[in-house]
Amino acid sequence: MPMTTKSSLKYKTTAEIPISKKLVDQIIGQDEAINIIKKAAKQHRNVLLIGEPGTGKSLTGQALAELLPKENLVDILTLPSPIDENAPLIKTVPRGQGLEIVNKAKIQAAGSFKNQNVLFFFLIALAVLTPWWVRKEYGDIMAAASLIGSMIFLASFVLFMNINRKMKTALKVPKLLIDNANKKKVPFLDGTGAHAGALLGDVLHDPLQCYSSIVKINEIKLTNNGLAQITETEASSKINDLLLKHKHEIIKKNKYQAAFLNKNEMQVLGFNNSLEPVGVLSVNKHPNEHKKLIKITTESGKEVVVTPEHKIAIMKFGEIIFKEARKLTCFDKVITASI
Repeated sequence: MPMTTKSSLKYKTTAEIPISKKLVDQIIGQDEAINIIKKAAKQHRNVLLIGEPGTGKSLTGQALAELLPKENLVDILTLPSPIDENAPLIKTVPRGQGLEIVNKAKIQAAGSFKNQNVLFFFLIALAVLTPWWVRKEYGDIMAAASLIGSMIFLASFVLFMNINRKMKTALKVPKLLIDNANKKKVPFLDGTGAHAGALLGDVLHDPLQCYSSIVKINEIKLTNNGLAQITETEASSKINDLLLKHKHEIIKKNKYQAAFLNKNEMQVLGFNNSLEPVGVLSVNKHPNEHKKLIKITTESGKEVVVTPEHKIAIMKFGEIIFKEARKLTCFDKVITASI
């Protein structure tokens, strides 16, 4: 490559050097990576960038986001679920409409309390004037009693109004989870510094959410006519059979064993706001190092043995919540499946 001499440069300052507005043209030294992301952008494909810090991975990712065609962006709203407060309802709306919906909900929530305010001022006037009328008609003692009663009533009414206002506002006004009102293209989110295992999947299981080997699980199988049949199966024997079936792909670490299952290979009766079939992604088994388990027996005779931290679905005040097994009492109503 011929060297550029000082005399051939006709720039007085770097501000005179033309720079492309496209980020992809500003990256130097990664020609092969640039060619790949250009192809990926045209084909709507994924790209995995691996390299040392400072080699331009994030910048290349930003360039790829810039090359992608404009899409119909959406805003994402979250609303509280009346069934399970831990599983909010998610709603998507066209870009820019999310903020409008939230603002309208706030105005409606504020407007619903105007009538309450009028009633409140009326009650204040009534509470002030009533003791004077009672005094005139029945004397000082009854007037004092009427005044104390009016003050107690007003205090209770104010407390009730504030609690009611907070509850109604929380229920009516959605939260704007993602606002794309001022964006015309999909944003680039830099994940630099994130734990690589979260992407590659080195978290095999949650040891605090394990069952005892004697527990029976409700497995769902499809019959020849397409109907779902629920059968009780011992967890231990079923897991051993699956580990044996996938013995060539077993993940082992000390006494821990795990295997990933094929899609739709196994389904069990699970709970997600209601009892429904849930696909099993993987199975694992390992010894209980702490030797501490809790046995739960229901009135219907159902039994389950779990670790103390395992969360159990219970019904409380008409709502379904999840409570750790070690915190259950005889007054809790555990949700079970009747098969």
